[in-house]
Amino acid sequence: MHKLPTLTDDFLKEEIYCADICGVNVFFLPKPKFRRRYAELCVNYGSNDNVFVPRGRAEPVEVPAGVAHFLEHKMFEKPWGDAFSAFSSIGASANAYTSNNYTSYHFVTLDNYDKGLALLMEVVFSPYFTEESVEREKRIIAQEIGMYEDQPNWRLLRETLARLYPEHPVGLDISGTYESIQQIHKDTLYLCHENFYSPANCVLFMAGDFDPDQALNLAAEIIGSYVKDPGNSPCRIRPHGTGRVGEGAEIMMSVPTPLLQIGWKDRRLFDGRKIVIRELACAFLLDIMFGKTSEFFEEVYDQGLTDDLIFSYEAWPDYGFTIVSAETEKPEILKEMIFEQVERIRTRGLDEQDFERKKNAALGRFITMFRSFEVISQSQIRLLGLGENIFSYRSILEDLDISDVYASFDSLDPDMSVSVIIANEGVSMDET
Repeated sequence: MHKLPTLTDDFLKEEIYCADICGVNVFFLPKPKFRRRYAELCVNYGSNDNVFVPRGRAEPVEVPAGVAHFLEHKMFEKPWGDAFSAFSSIGASANAYTSNNYTSYHFVTLDNYDKGLALLMEVVFSPYFTEESVEREKRIIAQEIGMYEDQPNWRLLRETLARLYPEHPVGLDISGTYESIQQIHKDTLYLCHENFYSPANCVLFMAGDFDPDQALNLAAEIIGSYVKDPGNSPCRIRPHGTGRVGEGAEIMMSVPTPLLQIGWKDRRLFDGRKIVIRELACAFLLDIMFGKTSEFFEEVYDQGLTDDLIFSYEAWPDYGFTIVSAETEKPEILKEMIFEQVERIRTRGLDEQDFERKKNAALGRFITMFRSFEVISQSQIRLLGLGENIFSYRSILEDLDISDVYASFDSLDPDMSVSVIIANEGVSMDET
């Protein structure tokens, strides 16, 4: 184990202890008097990683869409049985998820933390696949894909991203398609596990009422028993998602109220600290324009167009996008008003006092983040990938200036936008 400098924040009076253990970046957050104990092992591998150069080869390979998600499902199946049941037997609650950029395995427990941590390492670092079990999983995931296809909000986001990114894997479903998962075999899973599930491509975050040395020594002992070769990060290949967008769409489904979603592709790409600045600036801009305290929200609410506007901005080194969505009986009218609001604020300018109030509120939310192990873990892991940490996030937020928010207007270029409407079956929007 190679101990690294401890991350500290004097204002919050919080510390995160760090170490490199067999190539795994390990973080431990001590939480005295907390009964819950938590661990999350995150693999820097997600649904966007469909093209990569395998170890020992010179040419890239392309695997079917949905492999990362398929692999996550299969990692809990072992020669001795089901790992979920094993976690339950020691009083731990475990789960996992796959995103576009990461796969996460985590558990929480009150007791038997050492057994839970050992089981977590076995889940991630000891693959076991058979052709029979892979074929069985295809049927399960096909049912899951069908279930999500019937969920209007999921369909809304999937259709929006597919049109924003026709040339980038973020436009594909994380689970893949019926057709793509049929192309996944045992050897596909072993190939991706070998290349992406290396210790050097993983991060472990732990939290609980432990002595820091005790926690890191426990991690070193358990990781060392499962890991012999740190390996290295894979050579992944992704396009830059800055090309033209596709056409909007109107989709018929059985919904009580039509759904509207507008997406904007950000033509500018950032890395490292600049991504965090961009995300914060865009979040403030969206809140100023569409938040519950904005004049715009009051206007559309009073007109009965919607009682909630949902908005977000997400950025990674190879893509970035803004989403605004709502339930509304008049999606075309609301859509036009949203675009008009963007241009109105762009022309009129921002209220600096409003910006400062929202900034102070964001700083308050940052402090409350430390009540949730899950939020802190996922934030620290994401920021580590950008060369930052959870405490530097606060300094970035404090240094954010209204000029950064003005600069983020270019993320809302109407020429780089698409709109998707999910309407009631049999009722065209022209009739509303």
